[in-house]
Amino acid sequence: MDLKLSILDQTPVIKGGSAAQALENSLALAKMADELGYHSILYSEHHGVEAYGSSSPEILAATVLAYTQNIKVGTGGIMLRNYSAFKIAEWAKMLAILYPNRFILGLGKAPGGLKDAVLALNGHKLPILNNLNEKLEEIIAYLKEQNYKEAGVFAQPTHVSALPELTWLGSGENSAKEAAKYGISYSMADFIADGSNTEIRNMYLEEFNEEGYHNQPSFQVAISVSVAENMEQARRNAFGMVYQFVESRKIQAPGALRSSEEVETLINGSEDEELFNTLLNKVIIGTPDTIHSKLKEKAVQYGTDDLVLLSNMFREEDRIFTYKSIIK
Repeated sequence: MDLKLSILDQTPVIKGGSAAQALENSLALAKMADELGYHSILYSEHHGVEAYGSSSPEILAATVLAYTQNIKVGTGGIMLRNYSAFKIAEWAKMLAILYPNRFILGLGKAPGGLKDAVLALNGHKLPILNNLNEKLEEIIAYLKEQNYKEAGVFAQPTHVSALPELTWLGSGENSAKEAAKYGISYSMADFIADGSNTEIRNMYLEEFNEEGYHNQPSFQVAISVSVAENMEQARRNAFGMVYQFVESRKIQAPGALRSSEEVETLINGSEDEELFNTLLNKVIIGTPDTIHSKLKEKAVQYGTDDLVLLSNMFREEDRIFTYKSIIK
């Protein structure tokens, strides 16, 4: 099985570092991924947390599209509760015109931050959560230049020759059903999901609407990875990333990436030790000689050749080593 490999870049900020350095690292990683032949690179949306350097994946995606040559670039993803469907469709069409067949519009339902940040994004009012599917329908209508609810408004620019690829992000059955209903790609975040629900793919494929936005289904799995010269080092390199997963599970704003030594001190004997080890076991850990076979195992498990790889490391050289080792 030939794998279609992509990168999820959360623009990680290390403890003692800065967002400016994290953004520089993201640009360097994108250029390297383009040269190595990765299929795509996707940028996440986080607000009000020190862990990640980018709050605006659409701006980072636009910058990287101009900075690279061949790799597809996208949002992984834009959180619908925080923005108007009309504005999302406008800038998505702009990027689709400027970079035909290279821009991916990934959308999701998660908050993108804790309560205060989400309130600030919504004019200090609680966002309406029962209209997210309606927003998705509206975005699809604007992208396809259809009249939405007889509103008589169209999203500029018009006459886009190559519409952006549209992906729905999630980690469970409901999101998969929504992606299938609207005929869009589904990207499942295995690294934050409980367990490994391999039934989701079959359900998505069975319910996929071929009359929707895309006429063919596309099922993608996002996993966390760590590669080093030996297994123990690869395991330890993942500690900072996994500790952030623990913080997120506890509904806390993830802090900047900590060193493996600091995480070890925080976790050993703590109430979070069991959760930490459970999440650490979800990381695909390997050496340059073993990682590809392990990724293939994961692909077979989910019945897809389409994998998105997340690797947040305290030392940037370890993150680079991971991504370089995977594509030879």
